[in-house]
Amino acid sequence: MKTRKNVMLPMLGADALVRAESVNEEDRTFEIIWTTGERRRVVSWWSDDYDEELEVSEKAIRLERMQAGNVPFLKDHNHHSIDSVIGNIVPGSARIENGQGIAKVRFSDSEEDESIWRKIRSGVIRNVSVGYRVHKYEIEKSDGEIELRRAVDWEPLEVSAVTIGADSKAQVRNEQGHAQNECLLIYT
Repeated sequence: MKTRKNVMLPMLGADALVRAESVNEEDRTFEIIWTTGERRRVVSWWSDDYDEELEVSEKAIRLERMQAGNVPFLKDHNHHSIDSVIGNIVPGSARIENGQGIAKVRFSDSEEDESIWRKIRSGVIRNVSVGYRVHKYEIEKSDGEIELRRAVDWEPLEVSAVTIGADSKAQVRNEQGHAQNECLLIYT
């Protein structure tokens, strides 16, 4: 018998990669792999530590916001400042392919962002991290094992250029005061 429980969660984050070879200088665009769903250990302030996996399928990921171009590309997950917006996901470019979430980013042409553009273009900045909202986890826990939370219904909210990415031990990203959303936990 499955147990179900609703909880409130903040926005979470996971690491991914920029495809530097995909840079189009004229359009100021490039592709990113914004998720692979890789399992990672999450150090949590509201519960015991747990492992998390993101299911990477069209069924599990709510792509509407991303497909509409309403997912910003930020500096370092700073979603509290409009000055941190350095681009956006190109409308209609998000897709799931071979177990990866892929999208195209259109980068800002602002002078303030030019040094970041040059670092992305040259391959110095290659890491990105997706900020997301989980609507439903399926949870497995065996005696003596760490809990596994598999996000089976989730939504990308932003993608950020970050200094350290694609880290299998990435932690939950939370900033005090960030809005929370209801998430359904299903214990199997």
